[in-house]
Amino acid sequence: MVFNNYLPEHNEIMRNVIRPWANAVEEASDGNIEIDFTASSLAPPPRQLEMIRAGVADAAMNISSFTASQWLAPLISELPVLFDRDSAKAHSIALWRTYEKFFREAEPIDGVHVVALVALTGNHIWNNKRPVEVAEDVSGLKLRVNPNGVPVIAAMGGVIVSRPAVDTFELVERGVVDGTVLPISSVEGLGVLEELKYATLYPGSLYRSTASIIFNQKVWDAMPEADRAAIEKVSGEALAALAGGNLDDATEQARAELEPAGMEVIEAGADQIAQLRQSEEVEAAIAKWKEKVAGLGLDPDEVISFYRAQLEELEN
Repeated sequence: MVFNNYLPEHNEIMRNVIRPWANAVEEASDGNIEIDFTASSLAPPPRQLEMIRAGVADAAMNISSFTASQWLAPLISELPVLFDRDSAKAHSIALWRTYEKFFREAEPIDGVHVVALVALTGNHIWNNKRPVEVAEDVSGLKLRVNPNGVPVIAAMGGVIVSRPAVDTFELVERGVVDGTVLPISSVEGLGVLEELKYATLYPGSLYRSTASIIFNQKVWDAMPEADRAAIEKVSGEALAALAGGNLDDATEQARAELEPAGMEVIEAGADQIAQLRQSEEVEAAIAKWKEKVAGLGLDPDEVISFYRAQLEELEN
């Protein structure tokens, strides 16, 4: 299987999600299926759905925020400050269960077969200008942020610099931004641990990104049933648990390195999350997602309640 790859080997998604999955697929199929990663990307990251649909590669990893206008299902995990739980493992399993229960039939993706969904670790604020102890301290800070983080940073008065996370080091080093919004485990992997002075960590995080593993539908349908079964055995909820657990472990390890590296760490209170939930920008983002989900014939409040119930069950 030709897997389109645009991530370096040291990237946390590659290390904790994609490589473990590829190894598991080969083992589960007794070596019958080999995941062959491309040496360079066959399409830019935002075009993975189109590229797979066109059959340019057999499989790929898609970052959901790039395809938010085309695919609603993964975005429930990305809704800002809506859920109190931190665990990437719990969020990943909850996301897969929610997708299977509500979205797989209601929101089919033409030409694409989804085998896995993973909710990445949550995002926090990092900067080298001043400590961020309350939301008002963000006002005027130039922060690199992904599109799915715009509502919550805008609610705090931050100046949005919308660029991919892989550009963080260059942006910080050149002084283009005052800081960035990233998961704890990404700060070292992107080389900015020693470039930033202040970290503000939020309970449950400000928001999180999600990723999926997708196959071309014709390629999937043409596979022998035994091969499809082998992939499914190590994908879906199994990969959600494995990859989410790996990401949680990486976060714990990275968190222990922050203060020794000279980072001043501020733990935000739950009151700040409550404040953000009531902001106009966050309420509008959630309402927009709910409206689109209702357009699929689903009850968005029922979907959110189910997702939250899975989180509580998994973390308890």
